[in-house]
Amino acid sequence: MKKIGIPIFNCWVAGSNRIPYLVYALSMGFISSCHQLNTVEKSNSDMLYVGTTGDYPPFTLYDSITHQFSGKDIDLMRRFGKDTGQDIIFLKTSWKQLSKDMQNGRFRIAVGGISVNKERAQLFSFSIPLHVDRKVALFRKADYARFTDFRSIDEIGVRVVENIGGTNESFAKKNIKHATLVWVANNSETFHLLLSDKADIMFTDESEAQYRKELEPALSWMSLDKKISPSFVKAILFNKKDSLLRIQINNWLKKQKQN
Repeated sequence: MKKIGIPIFNCWVAGSNRIPYLVYALSMGFISSCHQLNTVEKSNSDMLYVGTTGDYPPFTLYDSITHQFSGKDIDLMRRFGKDTGQDIIFLKTSWKQLSKDMQNGRFRIAVGGISVNKERAQLFSFSIPLHVDRKVALFRKADYARFTDFRSIDEIGVRVVENIGGTNESFAKKNIKHATLVWVANNSETFHLLLSDKADIMFTDESEAQYRKELEPALSWMSLDKKISPSFVKAILFNKKDSLLRIQINNWLKKQKQN
């Protein structure tokens, strides 16, 4: 397996299931959120610092012109802040830096399509699940006949691009044996490389693949075998010692379901 690097500069459920994101998540008994602090030593009780990458729509997206965040998880936290009288302060992080930022106290929670996995569970705690997802393969629509199953992807000459630090990277490292892995720093850059024919495949969550395909008709995606890509959930990320905040948010989420 050949590995190369490319230097990069610094909701509702998409697709056919058009049920509002929160209603869907709560009806399934799933809720997720994530939180980050930049350089805050002690936060005011009326302010909640939330970390988010801003590069993973439809859950979190950062506008570099307006310096504002948007997305399903962003909207969810704003509603929580409104209902509880807290000012929600979003702080930008990256997938590679997210865990370190949480541990260093840059923010109290993190949101934005954060997957629950064993590695994160060893360090942090989660809210009740928000969304069920799975890994799929995203590629150019012109290559639809070329990529028919996982074996056709993991071949010499195929370029698989992933952002550093997230579960997409872990999935690619675990499963790719022959194709070339291309690493980038920002999740948004992966789609530019696909569309410009500088990469062939990206493994990502089905929710993001559906969103990207709707924005860009030149893209397509393919489901993977369940043995390779089992389902998983997304949730809000907390420091384990912050149990009172986790209980507060979980109780609020449960009330949304009741209402």
